[in-house]
Amino acid sequence: MEPQSEVNPKRVAAFFRRSNLGPLCRVQSSSDIEAWLASRAYFSLITYLNDVSAEIQGIRNTDFFPISKNIKRLTAIFDQLDSMIATNSPAPLVPGASMDSRSKSYRRWAHVMLRDIYQIVEKAVPSSKCGHVNELGVFLSGSFGSSAKIEYGTGHELSFLFFMCALFKAEILDKEEDLAASALVLFDRYLQFVRRLQVTYSVNSSNWHGGYSLDKFQFVPFIWGFAQLCHEAPFSPKKMLDEDTVAKYRGAYMLIDCVGHMATTNIGTFARHSSQLWSLAALSSWTKIHRSLMFMYMEDILTDVDNLNALRFGELMSFEEDKSGRHLDSARMGVKSPLRRQMTEDQDDQDQDQDVTSRSGTPSISRSEQNETARKKAKVEEPSSDCMSNSGLSLGSECSSLSGVNVHLPTWLDDCTATSKNAFEN
Repeated sequence: MEPQSEVNPKRVAAFFRRSNLGPLCRVQSSSDIEAWLASRAYFSLITYLNDVSAEIQGIRNTDFFPISKNIKRLTAIFDQLDSMIATNSPAPLVPGASMDSRSKSYRRWAHVMLRDIYQIVEKAVPSSKCGHVNELGVFLSGSFGSSAKIEYGTGHELSFLFFMCALFKAEILDKEEDLAASALVLFDRYLQFVRRLQVTYSVNSSNWHGGYSLDKFQFVPFIWGFAQLCHEAPFSPKKMLDEDTVAKYRGAYMLIDCVGHMATTNIGTFARHSSQLWSLAALSSWTKIHRSLMFMYMEDILTDVDNLNALRFGELMSFEEDKSGRHLDSARMGVKSPLRRQMTEDQDDQDQDQDVTSRSGTPSISRSEQNETARKKAKVEEPSSDCMSNSGLSLGSECSSLSGVNVHLPTWLDDCTATSKNAFEN
């Protein structure tokens, strides 16, 4: 009888870390925090937050900055998710009524979302990127809250940040073209959607901050909201909570939109329901506030095990140690961003061309239009998967985004299906 070979623990561990097993939970206790802070995913996340902050200084949501077709396709995901809310809307809430109907409606919505989200993501990305559908779908599906506990918090918001970082890592989005739009268009659309989820289904907050937080649900829109105001802000921090400021600038700045939403969904003053935000309004420098929030996010949110224990890591957002030797530098704030500079130059060119046209009477092509035409010719857009699907989710495909991988669904889904269908029908 041949002796059995010894099992090599390192080879077994390497096998279970393979990407074909799908994104995995890696932070289970405080002992995993050190590895998380040294991981590639952490470096990618902080770099992305800083890059966006530096890029959107002085940029308003209403400005004409580049919005690519890929951004538009990804934003359209939320139109489909909105329609799922319409078909799974709860009964009107009456005084004294139980919240069970809203919880059941939220679980019905989550059930439909999990069923369709991978196909929705597949159709929103170029066909050549079908191999990333599983990981992107896991990040996106984890960003809408817990339908088991009926709650939402900054851990779910973090999952959406993973989704956006992964889009750049997979080269679905382009850093030069899509950086500002990823925050001011795609993330803003996500923010509007999760707010609708929270209000429609009476979702609870899973954050521990309570009345001492900026907002009981979100954190990142305040980081980027303050970043927008770090260059040529039209008002000072002490004016950001005023009703007149909200009425005038809510559509232009992410921060003021957050303030307006909080004012309409909370009872009492900001000093009572959001004391940290109220305290920040007493400061005089937008850049100091932004720096403080980034430090708070890194120290409190990104080291909180409760925020991280449901987060999954895969190939694009890897838990492997970052060995590049790079350092995490702070974003350079309080200066005109390259995008703001380019927008100013384009506006000056347009004004100059209009002046020449008015004097000569002959229309001319502006420098910005020439640059835009050259850029479009240089960059060939990849075909999307609207017409021909390349995923294993569709019949007759050769390339499968889900072949050889497991799609990880929450355990409550199996329990719900096994117990009875009547729970979803009532």
